[in-house]
Amino acid sequence: MWLSRLIRNAVGHRKTINTSNDLSFESERLPELRGKPIKFGPIRVLSFVPPIFLSGIPYDEFLGIARSFGRRYGDVKAGFVIFPTWSIETPKKAKAIRQSFLEHTKRYPQHAIRYICNTPGEAQLLEEFGQPATFLNHKFTVSERVFRPLPGANVEFDAIYNARFVSGKRHELAAEIEKVAYIAYCEPQESRRQDFKRLWSETKARCPAHELLNELAGDLPVGLSHPNVNAALARASTGLLLSEVEGASYAAVEYMLAGLSIVSTPSTGGRDAYFDPEYCIVCEANPRTVRDAVAALGSRNIPKSYIRDKTLKKIEPERQRFLAMVDSLIEELGGQPQFSGAWPFGEISGVPWGSFKKHLADFDQSAGKMLEKEFGLKEGACADIQLSPIEIRTIINEIQRKPNCSLLVFGCGNDSLLWEKVNAGGTTVFVEDNPEWAAKTLAKLNSSGVHVVKYNSRQADWRDWLDRPSRLRMDLPAEVQSRRWDIILVDGPAGDTGERPGRMKSIYAASGLVAGGGLVFVHDCDRPAEDAFASRYLGAHRLAVEVSGRALLRGYAF
Repeated sequence: MWLSRLIRNAVGHRKTINTSNDLSFESERLPELRGKPIKFGPIRVLSFVPPIFLSGIPYDEFLGIARSFGRRYGDVKAGFVIFPTWSIETPKKAKAIRQSFLEHTKRYPQHAIRYICNTPGEAQLLEEFGQPATFLNHKFTVSERVFRPLPGANVEFDAIYNARFVSGKRHELAAEIEKVAYIAYCEPQESRRQDFKRLWSETKARCPAHELLNELAGDLPVGLSHPNVNAALARASTGLLLSEVEGASYAAVEYMLAGLSIVSTPSTGGRDAYFDPEYCIVCEANPRTVRDAVAALGSRNIPKSYIRDKTLKKIEPERQRFLAMVDSLIEELGGQPQFSGAWPFGEISGVPWGSFKKHLADFDQSAGKMLEKEFGLKEGACADIQLSPIEIRTIINEIQRKPNCSLLVFGCGNDSLLWEKVNAGGTTVFVEDNPEWAAKTLAKLNSSGVHVVKYNSRQADWRDWLDRPSRLRMDLPAEVQSRRWDIILVDGPAGDTGERPGRMKSIYAASGLVAGGGLVFVHDCDRPAEDAFASRYLGAHRLAVEVSGRALLRGYAF
């Protein structure tokens, strides 16, 4: 059980884990990204309770978002299903992935990590280095609700190529096809901007009749939404995939779900996972064979609906395998299975890219909305609560484990009504030193007690008081003093400046009020006073859980 583990790695120990000692990985990055930590990648939230993410590997960040999650929230139960965004089929990368996994799980033993691979070779190579992995090409995440044939669309182009204009995409191989359309996007780095300008200029000079379907702004392509990409695909009969090495390729599945046949050159990375020879040709990498393959597929005149339906039949079993994996992970982390039947992630296609910071902020916001809905709070209530949703959920889990829980909270705030609702059927009492806050809180509550107390202390004096328990004693109401409490949350009084009372007395009081088998949670343990008093009077040896959120929450098990 997770409370039996003592976790001491959040504050003062947050060194960056070096994912690999091999500096040669730097050469694979864009010049602008070399020598810097990778702070972005593709992320999709699969579950909020417990937190589970589908996370891609950007460059050499072999743990996806897991490290950023750990630095922000600490060693809480969380799951990560990690996939390559680019080919990892080299021993050097397999070794680095294994090393990263071992370092991370040593630091965050409650993080459960699963690797899924885009090719059998990738999975086998990871297994050879001792890293369990599953062949499960993640492009089943492309949405058939977004990518689909459009009835009545006019087919204008022999082929369409959806790809960045970078040298590895080999646009020149399409040179002998008469009518070709291009869809492009450009990454923000200056080197990518220059790549686009140079390569599009070369393509247009080589093939004046070929068209770019994006609008240009400042000589750069304006990105298309997924529905607009689908509308562009409807104007062609065949999709092109011409690079030699890449990842699994969203475009491959987007083409087929939109009803397009595919001409591909031989490649590594897994884009052929859902190919079918009936409507996919892999040809030699030269313009003539690419042209001839496009013509051959055109002569087959395969209905777009047929290509789509057959592709869906290939994808659906893989989706079910994936959902079974996620449910297994949820159960391992102490939750209940959530998935059965239809694919639940069709609103958004693929796995969206963004900064890890933004992904985690979005996760917090969505998790807060779930709490509001679950406990009948007004919309936006969690945004006004100092504790983050993960900190709140950690406390909730313990309250719900205690039948008829007795809950004592030092400090009234915007979260007070939440604690009463969470502990419905139990006993909840608040202790507050600010009479105005106490009155305001009491007016919102239905059954909980609120008691006003005086601390007569100054946070600035905490060092002088640390070894003087006689100074820490305080008068508490009989309702508080006469019983022992299953869960105590010390989130008051205020201790952010020297003139505030500080939490020296409330922490000391909690040490004598907690029941056997109970827990004391202390918020803001990233501050020196809370850290010192909790360690001294609650016992560093009792530290059972540590969660980073908007501040640091520690739980001490008695």
